[in-house]
Amino acid sequence: MSLRDRFDSRSMLLADLLRGYDLLGVYVDPDIRPDDDDEYDDLVSTLRDGLGIGLSPAELSEVFASALRSRCGLDEAIAAEELLFIERVHARWHQAA
Repeated sequence: MSLRDRFDSRSMLLADLLRGYDLLGVYVDPDIRPDDDDEYDDLVSTLRDGLGIGLSPAELSEVFASALRSRCGLDEAIAAEELLFIERVHARWHQAA
């Protein structure tokens, strides 16, 4: 059973937003894209936990950038660069509530 198999609709929303954002570019080329859509599923809990405790977009972008550095090896991940994406995530999360 994959992590995605345990996702509820709100977690799937976050997973879909992450896949659409595709910060590593793994879904850009259809000839070499992964067979599954779960490349970023390990980041869903980071977003969901932050949203669940009411972090602001700025606070959540700090947490997200930290997760990118630790989980994805992106040494240059900077919260300010992720803020537009996180603002979109924040808005969609609250629309779906």
